[in-house]
Amino acid sequence: MKEIIKRLEIIKSSIIIEDNELVHLQVKKLLLLKIDNKVESILYLISNTNFEKVIPLIDDYLNQFRSLVIYEDEKIQGLKHELSILEKEFLLYSNKVEEYHNIINDFNIKYHKKLGDLIEEILVLREEYYEYMSKENENFKEEYKESKKDYEDFHNEFKQFSYANSFDLSKEDKKELKRLYKKASRLCHPDILEDEKKEEAEEIFKELNAAYEQKDIKKVSNILHQLLSGESFISASDSLFDKKILKKKISILREKIRKIKIEITSLKENETFIMLNKIDDIYDYFVKMQEELLLEKDSIMEKIKNFLQKH
Repeated sequence: MKEIIKRLEIIKSSIIIEDNELVHLQVKKLLLLKIDNKVESILYLISNTNFEKVIPLIDDYLNQFRSLVIYEDEKIQGLKHELSILEKEFLLYSNKVEEYHNIINDFNIKYHKKLGDLIEEILVLREEYYEYMSKENENFKEEYKESKKDYEDFHNEFKQFSYANSFDLSKEDKKELKRLYKKASRLCHPDILEDEKKEEAEEIFKELNAAYEQKDIKKVSNILHQLLSGESFISASDSLFDKKILKKKISILREKIRKIKIEITSLKENETFIMLNKIDDIYDYFVKMQEELLLEKDSIMEKIKNFLQKH
């Protein structure tokens, strides 16, 4: 009964602030509970967007049962509120981490697809040049060994990124993708949900992150739609009422927030991320890089040619 009353209170507040998404989320959660005919009538009116009668009916229902509501320990209320705030904070940082990872990953995919073949050619030529030089002068053996390793490392990296898929989106679509992802992650992030359905949420969250990384706006939208229309997950702050468990969850989430802040700092210090913040025009950057690499290729080819002419 206590949960039904609280969710009706949330619906009332959500209608007042015109948060339709939160209204429907609470309706879904109420439908999972054992509700009476009066609550069913309220939910029916909401489903038919007949909000004129909803708030008065909610008030009547709440007044009818308010005196019967079991008193909840104020400390538990405080802990639940604290956990709820930490869940929101964690989601904010978690979304930021995914965003930064995707910015770096997206650049790496573009970089390898646009310049990878040319870089491989240069590394092969460099290895060839130092192989020639090392046969003539042992002092070049270390350079030959390093050039061989450089090629192998880049070749493996190149294979990884050359098979990666990533959609090119307009500025508006990128904003929409981010908006959809934030909504979906809030509904299925396993680190803030009740333990009973954590494994199920983890599978959906993995699928969501993969779609977000590939900038597959259609798939992210479909996952969000499934989360909103299917069986919902309940956050730990909504489902827990045990003081010890709440304190433990708060402690765990604070530690996760601490670690994720460190990860964000590390990502901001990433060489690629720093460089990207300095680039004004990504297309112009790749054009200039290609020009520089072609000059480097010509230079190495000239060195090999000169070496072969002398021998």
